[in-house]
Amino acid sequence: MKHKTLGIGFVLLVLIGCATVHRDDPIDIYQKTQSYKNYSFGDVWSAAIKSVNEMEFVIKKATKNVGLIHAEVKRNPNPHYLPPLMNVVIKDVDGRIEVNFHIELPGQKDDAGKRRTYSNRFFKTLRKNLK
Repeated sequence: MKHKTLGIGFVLLVLIGCATVHRDDPIDIYQKTQSYKNYSFGDVWSAAIKSVNEMEFVIKKATKNVGLIHAEVKRNPNPHYLPPLMNVVIKDVDGRIEVNFHIELPGQKDDAGKRRTYSNRFFKTLRKNLK
């Protein structure tokens, strides 16, 4: 009888475990936009390309005519997660150039500080490269 109860308990435990839906951690995204006056699209584009490279990211795709830069970190700082991904979108809006910085840290939800650090570093480097 004792073995039968243990067997039923084990089967129930397995069934409950199988019925539970486990989701992978969602990709945590952070984005920030800044505008620049007195600079051309070409000036900001060149400075953004330089800034991405200085941040130890590898540009995987850059499409100037739509203002999109997609990059992946050169060396993943945490091998337990997928590497950080960066997207930069640059567009001319009524004579000012808008730069939208977007960072994804797959699996690293709740790490707002790290996302802000990437964003602040990018815009600081961009301002330096615009001078």
